[in-house]
Amino acid sequence: MTSHLQNLPLIGSAARLHAAVFGTVERIVSHDAMAFFFRLTIAGVFWRSLLTKVQTFGLFGYTELINDFPVQRYHLKLPVLPLDLRPAVIGQFENDFALPLIPGDVAAWMATLAEFTLPILIVLGVFTRLSALGLLGMTLVIQIFVFPGAWWSAHALWAALLIYLIARGGGVWSLDGLAGRLPPRLPADQRS
Repeated sequence: MTSHLQNLPLIGSAARLHAAVFGTVERIVSHDAMAFFFRLTIAGVFWRSLLTKVQTFGLFGYTELINDFPVQRYHLKLPVLPLDLRPAVIGQFENDFALPLIPGDVAAWMATLAEFTLPILIVLGVFTRLSALGLLGMTLVIQIFVFPGAWWSAHALWAALLIYLIARGGGVWSLDGLAGRLPPRLPADQRS
């Protein structure tokens, strides 16, 4: 029946147009492009969370007028190294974000170190699957113990991006992808 319908001029034209348009979209929006975009997106979520926990400095500053008051803004904010938690953060982890079995100060530092290292690894595409697994674990802890009502507003979206990266990897635009394209190295006794 399908072949009979495609013999009708309008349906056949629509089918060809559909195949041409979405065939082009599939070629442009490849796994590699999606993985790169997903890596940047999810790393940005956790990196911005890190910046709320530690002392930061800004680059490329500008002044914005808000209600006729000048406010200093920055195009890029980075953490001050060595990392130093803001004073209120440990209190938040002891009270608002309290986890079972993990003291607040330990949980605060665990989250901070994970939010510092894992987004960097994800952006570079180094150990992408393992890094995404770590961020998925954080997402589930946040969902279960901290903000149980936020699944559909944020956490499901984070989980979807992370599960994709775990399942498919970082793509060719990653250091993982580059390492996979390098020729294998022979043991020293087999080199000529």
